[in-house]
Amino acid sequence: MKHIANLGIKHFLLDENINQFFNSIPIPSYIWQKTENDFILIDYNNAALKVTKGKIKDLLHEKASVVHKDRPDIIDAINKCFRENKSVSEKLEYLMKTTGEKVFISLKIYHFPPDLIVVHIKDITQWKLAEKKLKNSEEKYKLLFEKSPIPIVITDFKGIIIDCNKATEQQFGYFKKYLCGKNYLNLGIYSPDLIPLLKERISQLERGESTKPFELEITKKDGSISWIYNQMSLVNAGGGKLIQSFIMDITERKNFEKKIQRKLENEKFISTISSSLIRTVDIDRAVSKAVLEMGVFIGAVRAYILLFNEEESLEFYIQEWCLEEVEPQLINLTTISKNRFPWIFDVGSKNEMILIKNLSEIPKEAIKTKEELEKLNIKSLLGFPITINKESYGYIGFDNIQNISEWEKKDFEIFKTTSEIIGNALERKWAEETLKGSHQLLAGVISSLTEVIYLVDNHFNVVWANNVAKQMFGSRLTGKKCYGVFSHRGKPCKECLAVETFEDGKIHEKEKILTNIDGKKKIYWSTSSVAGFNIEGERELAVLILRDITENKKMEKSLIESENNLRLLNKSLLEKIEERTKELKMSEETYKKILNDLDVGFYKGEFKGKLLMHNSALNTILGLDTSISLIGSTSTRFFNDLNVQKRYDDELLEKGYVTNFKAQLKNSKGESITVHLNSHLIRDHEGNPKEVEGIIVKFIEET
Repeated sequence: MKHIANLGIKHFLLDENINQFFNSIPIPSYIWQKTENDFILIDYNNAALKVTKGKIKDLLHEKASVVHKDRPDIIDAINKCFRENKSVSEKLEYLMKTTGEKVFISLKIYHFPPDLIVVHIKDITQWKLAEKKLKNSEEKYKLLFEKSPIPIVITDFKGIIIDCNKATEQQFGYFKKYLCGKNYLNLGIYSPDLIPLLKERISQLERGESTKPFELEITKKDGSISWIYNQMSLVNAGGGKLIQSFIMDITERKNFEKKIQRKLENEKFISTISSSLIRTVDIDRAVSKAVLEMGVFIGAVRAYILLFNEEESLEFYIQEWCLEEVEPQLINLTTISKNRFPWIFDVGSKNEMILIKNLSEIPKEAIKTKEELEKLNIKSLLGFPITINKESYGYIGFDNIQNISEWEKKDFEIFKTTSEIIGNALERKWAEETLKGSHQLLAGVISSLTEVIYLVDNHFNVVWANNVAKQMFGSRLTGKKCYGVFSHRGKPCKECLAVETFEDGKIHEKEKILTNIDGKKKIYWSTSSVAGFNIEGERELAVLILRDITENKKMEKSLIESENNLRLLNKSLLEKIEERTKELKMSEETYKKILNDLDVGFYKGEFKGKLLMHNSALNTILGLDTSISLIGSTSTRFFNDLNVQKRYDDELLEKGYVTNFKAQLKNSKGESITVHLNSHLIRDHEGNPKEVEGIIVKFIEET
């Protein structure tokens, strides 16, 4: 439709395939656009270009009142079609202005809202050309259905499958010959819970109500699970209504959503655990809660922390019961020795994760460990090493995990990270306990920690700082004002944690953004507490600990961005699916409408059997009203001479097709009419004759 595009006018056909179809129609076709008082010629197809010998170009953008100024009947027909919004059909003599030829034409006029009129002008003396073009159109129609990459299924209102395309076989794993004639509700494709929903949607369509597309889970023939997007609508076929379903496989999108959702849950879980362990004062309680939450999250019955003691045995540090609905059965052991569980100790020495989905999976060299686990009624086991400064300190363990087979190894990275966070918390706990010893030991221990630690007096002077503080904020901190070296300010901060500690003697915490010596800004969780008193008992020193939480904040931001990206992805995919479904539906309906309005009879039926399909033009040839359905009629009803019918059948069997087969048929009044039959034979997969389809052209003898 190049001319329409050049004029900036909206296409009434939707895509390149339909554009090609319009130009392949053998009937000269013209498109007029309604203006205020007239119609303007805005496009034509290749057939029009050919029949006018190219002179139609001179009439492009011309008014109908000018082109047909001597034919008011044609102008009236165009106006009637536009005014009443229904097709108009006329047969008349016509003098072609472009060639000067006088022809007898069939005029078909259609209205395509809002403002387009399509006029088909057919020279009815050129039957052979029309037959050839129609055959091409049939093949394109079949290709549209059969070669569509999207599964298309036609069913009746009981759920019986009438027809389906090749893509349907690939989607469900069943051959077309098996599906046709079956009720898809009884194939085991859909779960029993979905059957009432599907029946209700069928009832809605039967009542003439529209249904929205929906997503559902299916089971293929091989037992694999898949997700589909289903769009159901009504179609006219054979004089009745059927249900047409467009089915799109969205399994990949669903799997992606599931992975994204699990990733978001994992990241949120890490963020929550990390925040609680960083900000808490009671580390033991926080670690115990974190281990319990990990156990619940992973679906374990028990969760515990095992730490190496001086005898190189694993000693229970924490043991939690994770399932509320089951009576707790904690392991009645204080330590786990290497003699009883040698395989676990061998894996632990390599700082590797312990994963036993089922006791039957334990390697042969771990027979002794298997026996001990059986005694403890442990059927599955998962353990993550606790490492501090690259040294193994023990394990966080979980046993009797529900659905452990559903977890992938990459999912366990979340628990490896969490075990590292817990290890850091334990390290901090032990360090803080050590601080309660002597001041001499305090300095050495603090200097080895990874957090920034410094002491300030009640005049904001830095009196001591550990090595990490010096590395991050400068080597000469002692004696300088804390607000100058840490906040780059000329006066004390308005919300100074040290001041609050000096005032009430309590621990105060707050998130702060500070600039390091290299100019990089980082986010710290700052904690302030009392570190010393003067001889009058007044609070004189405060210790401040800065824990770098920059990566944790980035993780929280990443979580929010991931959630937003998921919502945008879902919206984009749904819009693309809805757009494609709408395009396919409109393209097919437009194509069928054009095909059904042609003056050539189309039919499809069983070989030597019943008629399965036909268009309205066949009724016209037989002198019947277009509303009458001939489906189910046998071919013998129409042939005047059964010997001619036998010769027709024999030629089909021998050659697989017949061309311009002349025969006499009986019309509705019992009168004989002469027709040309152009048919081809359809065989089944074993080569047996199955169906016949073709066209019937009424023979008009030359006078």
